Amino acid sequence: MRKILVSLLAGLALSGAQAQEVIVYSPFSDEFMQALARPFTQETGIQVLNIVISTGETQSRLRAEAARPQADFWLSVRPAILEQAFGEDLIEAYEPAGADAILSAYQYDEAHITAVGTYPLVFFYNTQAVSRAGIEPPTADWADLLDEAYRGHIVMPHPATSGTAYSVITTILQSQIQAGGSEQDGWDVVGQLAQNVAQFTRSGRAPQTLVSQGEYPVGIGFYDAVWQLQQEGFPVAVVVPDPVFAEPYGAAIVRGGPNTPSAQAFFDYLLTPEAQAVLTQFGNYPVLDGVPPPAGGVVVPPEQVIDVDFRWSAENRERILNTFQDVAQAEPQ
Repeated sequence: MRKILVSLLAGLALSGAQAQEVIVYSPFSDEFMQALARPFTQETGIQVLNIVISTGETQSRLRAEAARPQADFWLSVRPAILEQAFGEDLIEAYEPAGADAILSAYQYDEAHITAVGTYPLVFFYNTQAVSRAGIEPPTADWADLLDEAYRGHIVMPHPATSGTAYSVITTILQSQIQAGGSEQDGWDVVGQLAQNVAQFTRSGRAPQTLVSQGEYPVGIGFYDAVWQLQQEGFPVAVVVPDPVFAEPYGAAIVRGGPNTPSAQAFFDYLLTPEAQAVLTQFGNYPVLDGVPPPAGGVVVPPEQVIDVDFRWSAENRERILNTFQDVAQAEPQ
């Protein structure tokens, strides 16, 4: 924290009163962000203002605000989307203090991609709702979700508005390609899955809430939100799919934001053991060595983790989103 404070004071001298806050776009809840920001604010005096918004909607907003950015920091962004955003000059390259301590498995050569935390993409289900629906709990096999028995019983986000859902689609496409098939084979799987999805939500975290409340038996999404609901006592169980998307999420400085020195200091803070420990209190896994994982967290077998080509995902994002719309014929709700 001392290194952070020194860089912060230098920034304050340059930017004056503006450096007293950092405006963050993130999909994380206010409760989560308040807990994460508390040690940072106590140490630096900088207030963290969180705007809860999905990844896809954040990217659209940053494009719309490019001439006059309204935010300083973007938190919880997958490498493929960071790659695309950097190519559009929406974010700046910045190497935070402590980046060298990131575990080698989560290191990237690109200066605009820095891992902050991670959690796997999982299948989850409400044990009571599955019983009421008369269906079997999902297994680790993606193909099982294509069974007609699941029709109308699955909820997942929409990739046009959610980075979570884009990870789902690219995992399916790339897994088919890596298994010796074609991208079209992947689209065939996506099309069959879409037929079984009752609702494509706008938010990447809405499916976890809907499943926990029993509105749908089965969901697809990231594990951190599921873990939090389990801690609250909801009857939600988890299955780690094979293959599983377990790429870390990163963060970025918004290019031309109103409080860049504060944003840089906040980025520095996120790679301290103190901040990483807060992340684990909300179901996130740390990217630094020596920080324990979330208590009772799911085990992700390394052999099941898919090696995602994030550059391919970034370069083909618009085409993939357009093709998904043609295949699924579904709008975010």
